[in-house]
Amino acid sequence: MKPTHIICHYSEIGLKGKNRKFFEDRLRDNIKKVLNTIGADVFQSVHRIYGRILVKLSSEKHESLDDIKDALQNTFGIAYFAFVCRVPQKMENIIATSQNLLSEEKFETFRITSRRVDKNFPLNSQKVNEEVGAGIIAGLDKKVKLKNPDITCYVDIVDRSAFVYTKRFQGPGGLPVGVSGKTIVMISGGIDSPVAAFYAMKRGATAIFIHFHSVPYTNRASIDKVRELIQVLRIFQTKCKLYLVQFSPIQREIMVKTKARYRVVLYRRFMFRIAHAIAKKEKAHAIFTGESLGQVASQTLENMETIEAVTTIPIMRPLIGLDKQEIVDMAKRLGTFEISILPDQDCCSLFVPKHPATKSKIDDLEKEEEKLDVLNLVEKAILDSDIEFIK
Repeated sequence: MKPTHIICHYSEIGLKGKNRKFFEDRLRDNIKKVLNTIGADVFQSVHRIYGRILVKLSSEKHESLDDIKDALQNTFGIAYFAFVCRVPQKMENIIATSQNLLSEEKFETFRITSRRVDKNFPLNSQKVNEEVGAGIIAGLDKKVKLKNPDITCYVDIVDRSAFVYTKRFQGPGGLPVGVSGKTIVMISGGIDSPVAAFYAMKRGATAIFIHFHSVPYTNRASIDKVRELIQVLRIFQTKCKLYLVQFSPIQREIMVKTKARYRVVLYRRFMFRIAHAIAKKEKAHAIFTGESLGQVASQTLENMETIEAVTTIPIMRPLIGLDKQEIVDMAKRLGTFEISILPDQDCCSLFVPKHPATKSKIDDLEKEEEKLDVLNLVEKAILDSDIEFIK
C-alpha cells in the first residue's frame, strides 16, 4: 500500500508548556522548507495535530519517498517519523489496512502497538491490539509474539482518524532551527568548528558563519573548504549566511608591533571582537566556537579567559569536554571529516611563534594592544569582509 501521510513525532517540544505552539509552528515551517527543496509537488499540506506534525503526501509523487526520508532524518526537532496510511476511525478499516500492509512483508511473528490519543474512540488501546491482532491471525495465518517479533504494526488513533504503519525512522532530535534565535559560528577549514556548528543548530539556533582568511599571504583553499563544509551543514539549515573576513592586515600589525609569544592570543582576541561586532549587526546573541579544552595553546583555561574578555555576549563551546577522537568520530558521521582533512593554509597558522603563551594575562595583552589601532583595525576588517548566501 502507498502511504497517504507522514506523521512526525517530537519529544522535547512536548515539554515546552505554554510555548509549545511556537515550537510546533517552527517545526512545521521547517518541514515545509525542507520538503520544498525536494519539490513543492511532493506534499499537499503540513499541519499540527495533537502531539504530532502531519504531512499529507501527493498521491502521484511516491518516487520521492526516499528523498523525503533523507530530508526528515536531518530535520532538527523530529524524534521519529513514519509513512502512514490514514483511514477512518472504524475497526473494519483499521483491520483491513493492517492486513494489507502486513501482507506486503515477510514475517512469521508480529505484534500490534496502538495508541489511542482520541478518547472519543470507543475502544481502548488494549482492545484495539486484540481485535487487529485477531484480524491478522485470521487473514494472514501469522503468530503473535509480544517480545522481539519479526514485525510490529502500529496504530495511532488521533484527530478523528486512524494512522496505520509498520516502520519508524529515527529523526535527529533536538529543537527546530530558529527557535533559539541567531548565533555566530566561527568556522575554519578544520575538523572541530563544523561539529560545533552542528550542535548549535541542533539546539535550535540559526547559524551565521564567519571565516577568517589570510589571502593573499595564503591560498584560497580554506575559503573553498568552508563553502563545501557549509554545503554539508546546509542539510540542517536550508539557507546559510557566510562572512569572509580578510585577517592578514591585522596579523601583519600584530607581527610587527607586538611580542611574538602573544601573537596567537592577540589573533583570537581580534577575531572575537570582529565576531562580536557582526553579532550585534545580525542581532545574534552568542558566538559558537570549536574549541576543546587544552587542545592547542590558545585553548588553555587562562587563554580562553583572556581571549573572551573582549566580548560581552556568551561564548558557546559545545566541544569543550570532548577529546579529539570523539570530535573526529562526530565529523565522520556528519560527512565533514573528509573535507576538513584536505590540505589548506589556515590563517591562525600564519606568523605563529615557536613558543606561544599558554597562560596569558589580561593586563599584559592590553599593554600589547596599546601599540595597535584596535578600533580601526576591527572596523576595516568588517567593512572589507565579503558576504555570501549559501542555499
